[in-house]
Amino acid sequence: MDNDTTIPTPEPTDVEPGSVTDAPTVASPAPQQAPYTAPAVAPVPVKPRSPMAVVVAVAIVIALLFGGAAGIGGAFLGSKLFRTSQQTVRVVNGDTEESVAAAAAAALPSVVNIDITGTVSDDESQLPTTHPDVPVAGNGSGVAFRETEDGGTYILTNDHVAAEAETLVVTDSTGERHDATLVGTDAETDIAVLKVDAKLPTIATGDSETLVVGQVVVAIGSPFGLQHSVTSGVISAIHRSLPDSTGSSTKYPLVDVIQTDAAINPGNSGGALVDRSGALIGIPSAIYSNSGANDGIGFAIPVKAVLRVAEALIETGSVEHPFLGISGQSVTPAFAKTEKLPVNEGAYVAETTKGTEAEKAGLRKGDIIVKLDSTKIRSMDDLILAVRRKTVGDTVVLSLYRDGKLIEVDMKVGVKPANL
Repeated sequence: MDNDTTIPTPEPTDVEPGSVTDAPTVASPAPQQAPYTAPAVAPVPVKPRSPMAVVVAVAIVIALLFGGAAGIGGAFLGSKLFRTSQQTVRVVNGDTEESVAAAAAAALPSVVNIDITGTVSDDESQLPTTHPDVPVAGNGSGVAFRETEDGGTYILTNDHVAAEAETLVVTDSTGERHDATLVGTDAETDIAVLKVDAKLPTIATGDSETLVVGQVVVAIGSPFGLQHSVTSGVISAIHRSLPDSTGSSTKYPLVDVIQTDAAINPGNSGGALVDRSGALIGIPSAIYSNSGANDGIGFAIPVKAVLRVAEALIETGSVEHPFLGISGQSVTPAFAKTEKLPVNEGAYVAETTKGTEAEKAGLRKGDIIVKLDSTKIRSMDDLILAVRRKTVGDTVVLSLYRDGKLIEVDMKVGVKPANL
């Protein structure tokens, strides 16, 4: 090399732990805020798994998407924040960037930030160890979806964001702040509805029944308190069921959810997952992660299920969930061999709940359900999903093995008791 030739040394860049680098800037009429610094949080104690639980290397982080300090109804798994590199957008066709921008422009005015204050105490949820009734604060996201009769607005969010809150303050896309009240909440589906007196732009709703794997989607929310942030990706899978046996931090399984690789992080909970037109197709609720931050596997509750629950909460304050009244486990080849079962897959009935439709229909221990109406049942996950898609009062036909013989049993779909 020529001695007169020098190579310039790149100037060092200061990056604080937990900061976001190379992220796209989203234009918003809201005033700029000082950089958000998330508080340090303690590791979460791991609960012993039951013998039937599946050992996995990563956890389903349900309540994690609630940003801020430890969380009201949630916790941040891990003792530090993780910086996420810029996401690469898959170009499905030449107008991907334009469609993402159009979707964001259409949906952003309806997405809000939710500031929450309240108290937490040590209980059965996987929370960092704290003194009982310690005041905490955090943030989540919400979506304005319907006007109230008195000129206000109903807002969708997650149960784990709002259920334990003592105060709820909504910041809209213009930067205006509004006190919010909790209309109702449903822990099983992780949906809550808030109300503000102001009239906010409401989002268009799409059809979550027509989604296809690979289509472009956009997530909008307040990750780490960064309000009205936009990320994009694709639908990675549909009709995904992730029961608590895989390590969920909620007592309810995630059933029939949308999987996406759009970046979803703490604070995105309750925000919007929209299609290319900006229509709402899901509410982000969980991430599958070994770090507590985005690993490219996020889950959203389909808008069809969201609206069903939301309308019930607005009209009656509660939700009726379809229920058969059995408990059991999935049949696997190993289990079938041990128990000398006639099939290698299905839903094995361990017991029926007293007074339920399952007991009335004569279901009993040892029955192996392999079909509900025309839907094949290969596992308990399949059975949960099939029942969730029914309506209370429906009559269904179960195909099941009993004493080695395939039989059919007619039964009604009941209402899940409030204490279960």
